[in-house]
Amino acid sequence: MKDNKCLKDFTKYCSLNVLGMLGLSCYILADTFFVANGIGSDGLTALNLAIPVYNFIHGAGLMLGIGSAIKFTIFHSQGCTKEGNKFFSASIIIASLFSAIFVLLGLYFSDNLICS
Repeated sequence: MKDNKCLKDFTKYCSLNVLGMLGLSCYILADTFFVANGIGSDGLTALNLAIPVYNFIHGAGLMLGIGSAIKFTIFHSQGCTKEGNKFFSASIIIASLFSAIFVLLGLYFSDNLICS
């Protein structure tokens, strides 16, 4: 009986993730269509350069956010609230540092990244 519930939960979470990825893919497809019709090949070039950068930043944020939330929850469920709070503070600091790095790279090195 427990295995059936586990399979049901696994299927639920996996199907929601797949639907989310399909939604994001449809968004990118629609965005590509409108950029191609509105701006043309220069817009498509800019979009194709920006999407991998967006995916990298999005992935880094997800890894930090989800990983930190899981570790924080584990600490708190074990009754180690002080360690959980320290981990939460450290994850906020690391996320802020990553954000600052991404912003500075975008502001000062975007021309070098594109024109290399």
